[in-house]
Amino acid sequence: MAAMNAAALAEENRTLKATLAQREARIERLEFDLAQLKKLLFGARSERLATLPDIDQLPLWDEVPEDAPVASPVAFKTVVVQSPAKNQPKRTALPAHLPREIVVLPLSAQDRQCPACGEERPVIGYESSERLDYVPAQLKVVETRREKCACAKCQGQLTTVPAPPQIIEQGIPLPGLLAHLLMAKYGYHLPLYRIEQIFAHQGVPIARTTLCDWVIQSGWQLQPLVERMLALLKQQPVIFSDDTTVAVQDRGKTRETRFWVYAGHSPPIVVYDHTETRAGKHPKAKLEGYSGYLQADAYAGYDQIFAAGKVLEVACWAHARRKFFEIARQTENGKRISAHEALEYIGRLYAIEREAKEQQLDAEGTRKLRQEQARPILAEFKAWLEDRLRQLAPKTPTAQAIGYALKNWPALERYTEDGRLEIDNNRSERAIRPLTIDRKNWLFLGSPKGGQVAATVFSLIQTCKELGINPEAYLKDVLNRLPSTKQKDIDSLLPHNCKLPGA
Repeated sequence: MAAMNAAALAEENRTLKATLAQREARIERLEFDLAQLKKLLFGARSERLATLPDIDQLPLWDEVPEDAPVASPVAFKTVVVQSPAKNQPKRTALPAHLPREIVVLPLSAQDRQCPACGEERPVIGYESSERLDYVPAQLKVVETRREKCACAKCQGQLTTVPAPPQIIEQGIPLPGLLAHLLMAKYGYHLPLYRIEQIFAHQGVPIARTTLCDWVIQSGWQLQPLVERMLALLKQQPVIFSDDTTVAVQDRGKTRETRFWVYAGHSPPIVVYDHTETRAGKHPKAKLEGYSGYLQADAYAGYDQIFAAGKVLEVACWAHARRKFFEIARQTENGKRISAHEALEYIGRLYAIEREAKEQQLDAEGTRKLRQEQARPILAEFKAWLEDRLRQLAPKTPTAQAIGYALKNWPALERYTEDGRLEIDNNRSERAIRPLTIDRKNWLFLGSPKGGQVAATVFSLIQTCKELGINPEAYLKDVLNRLPSTKQKDIDSLLPHNCKLPGA
């Protein structure tokens, strides 16, 4: 009987412990979800852990209880403290390429007179200073007069200079206006109604529907350049990819679609794509025929690309780090948890990357440094993750973050195999960021057709930025040359080959 009671008590103890563990895991998960929701609504998004406050410091707005004892008066001694000299920032010189206008402030006749002898003093120089002014942009009308000649003796012998080809046939916009329009909409994130207002304020009313038509026609004409950029991108050994959502308005309804980015760095090329869904068939079709490394997040849609074995997956340590960071930032002040330790391991990996950049190592030097220093840390980190996972309830946020890292471990450590690879996918995340800015400004794309036009123009603008080229100057030059360029010469129009006038 006693043995049965002991066995029953032991079983009950195990059941209670299991129930308690499940409830603790649920509480932790719910607290984490609540903290995430608060952060989404009110919090900052910087991935830095705030410095823990001094536990002895009273919060700023804490009130003193009414029954607190009154402190005795204390005699204070006045001390004069010498304030440290402030480092005044040096003013940056104004760019040399800007046009200069010289304004001379002359001395009066009285000031030029020598106070000692009364003679007029000659000017010996100037005290010069430069300030910056703004000349408002303006529209202008360009009248093209094509000569024509006719024979006075022969009827019908008339010859006229042929009209030069234009991006928009029989339209009024010249390449400079189209480039400015594209840059305003996709480079500076202005919706068309604001651009319409700007032109109207300059005394040139242009209907929004007309502006939209110019944008779409220009985008379709530029599409062959982006197709060629994609073909060259697929010849590179490494491609970085990411995606984000954008709403499209179609027939009065709004639905969510996707923007994808594919980026490379030799030479810098950024290609965007717009699709109706996030299905894996879209990146698979876009990267058809590619073999090499693909660095992306662990989205399952990419698995179709990796299945054939020609494309190797490289995961993103910033993505893995973010999961631990979100847990660490929600913990109580001063409380150290497993997420903090995970962040320290990842921080050591990033320190090696900084060392490689500081030493300006080439790809082979970077690979050797990672093999010597990062591989041992990765092995230690993996063992630590596996050990911690055994101690945690499976559905806690920390266990899920660890599970994500271990599930994608081969792809996470693959960056150590080749110095051309990067530790994270921040390259494509930087390229996707302008879309998130635009998403806030336009709210949605005007039509499904507008999505692909936006992808085309974004591709050219972002690639120019990566190359340090003025995107508007590039677009003006290309829109001017494109109508007369043959298909076999299209490479000369690509951003990394383009020679801008006066550059």
